[in-house]
Amino acid sequence: YVCLWSPAWSTGGASAAEAGPQLSELAPRIRVEPEVIWADGSGLDAVTLAARLLGHLTTRGVPARAGVAALPVTAELAARFGDQGDDHLEEPTPFLVKERSGWGWRQPGTGNGDERGSPTSVLAVRKGEEARWQAPLPIAILAPDDRLRTLLDGVGITTLGALAALDREAIEVRFGPAAVDLWRLARADDRRILFRRVPPDRPCGSIDFVDYVLTDPARLLFTVNALLGPLCERMVARGEHARTLRLVLPLADGSEWDRVIRPARPTASRDSWLRLLRNLLDRLTVPDAVAGMRLELGRTEPAAVRQGDLFDRGFATAAAVEAAVARLVERQVEPLAPRTDAHPLLERRGTWALVPPDRIAAPTPTSPTPPSRGGGGEGGRGGLVLQLLPEPRRLVVETVRRRDHDVPLRLRDRGGWREIAHAAGPDRISGGQWEGEPYAREYFRCVTDEGVPLWIYRDAREDGWFLHGWWD
Repeated sequence: YVCLWSPAWSTGGASAAEAGPQLSELAPRIRVEPEVIWADGSGLDAVTLAARLLGHLTTRGVPARAGVAALPVTAELAARFGDQGDDHLEEPTPFLVKERSGWGWRQPGTGNGDERGSPTSVLAVRKGEEARWQAPLPIAILAPDDRLRTLLDGVGITTLGALAALDREAIEVRFGPAAVDLWRLARADDRRILFRRVPPDRPCGSIDFVDYVLTDPARLLFTVNALLGPLCERMVARGEHARTLRLVLPLADGSEWDRVIRPARPTASRDSWLRLLRNLLDRLTVPDAVAGMRLELGRTEPAAVRQGDLFDRGFATAAAVEAAVARLVERQVEPLAPRTDAHPLLERRGTWALVPPDRIAAPTPTSPTPPSRGGGGEGGRGGLVLQLLPEPRRLVVETVRRRDHDVPLRLRDRGGWREIAHAAGPDRISGGQWEGEPYAREYFRCVTDEGVPLWIYRDAREDGWFLHGWWD
């Protein structure tokens, strides 16, 4: 930050607002406040910029000082009070920072150092040295209210360094919340944002049809091909891929028609973008003649490098699979993938959901295989697997009453009657009244006399029995 201060602005002899528009010709961004003017020096030689701004003010008869620092509070203190407590410094050299102490004076012009402390000085504080430079300055320069200043004087805290050395808890308990803000500034902890970050420049290409307009969208393909080349070359040179591309068509009536194109995966391929734009232009309908074209790249990301095993057949065919999936998506085919949730009814847990474009053909994260329980099984994996029927199948079941439920004794399925040797349950689940599909079931895990484990349930709403699945 570059902070400019003039005694004339503080006493009312001149207005900082009058100088702001003039200085905007020398600095990329200017912010004018009642007594100071801020300039954004990020990415520039801030001291040279401050010297140019001061030189501009001096030629118009406005004496001023400038402070340069990475924090607003330090830059403002350097501009307002930079001539205090500097008797130990050597005579400044024009445009030379004193690296010995981490900060130093710089002056515009070709003076030989006789202008020390003059109102046209530039004081630059090196990054990381803000708190140390501020430490000897008196607390009064931060303009605390009279009550807080009296309290601090009463305990012997007169400098910014003495205040910064205390703990936040001690400051807040003893002097109140207002002292915490003063404590932060004394520690060079300034959270103000004077200039917002400049958004990155999005690569784009445009052309205006000055002498004619187009009514045939097919003829726009030649313009698209010409504009795409530089954009894709720039992405390749920077090692980036784009997620979206925006096509804007200015129309003859003064309006604009635009569409955002999303490929299956981020890409910098000219052929891929051209294929997508050709598909769009083939079915293009606009309300008026086209008077120009503009292509704007959306968010970009570093080009990913994928490494695989050359002896893996899946890796050898991955590129072809990804290209085929990309073509399907570009033709407006909506890809679906299975998704499960925690619904109490197993047949309602599985659904099909649309796959976002950035997840198509992406590698699926694999979870570690859980340790097997018991021995046997194919590949050394133990345990039984529950096989669910697509739809529960109705059964005829003979039961016996026990306490508050009916226990199945035998059942009749497609193969005839089967005796039940053991039945564990019931496991009751109910709900769905708020979803419009209420349910109430009593599940039993049964083993037939043939040793087949079955999973059946009684539907309490219909008073019927159903086979839901079996284990194998």
